[in-house]
Amino acid sequence: TSLINQKKKMDADLNQLQTEVEEAVQECRNAEEKAKKAITD
Repeated sequence: TSLINQKKKMDADLNQLQTEVEEAVQECRNAEEKAKKAITD
């Protein structure tokens, strides 16, 4: 049971990390778009 609980916690942590990474990537893309617009203006 302890192993199952640990696995559930690891899965939850992994999901949270994946979400955080996706958000960071999106922010990076937004910054890149702003930079491109600033260059073309």
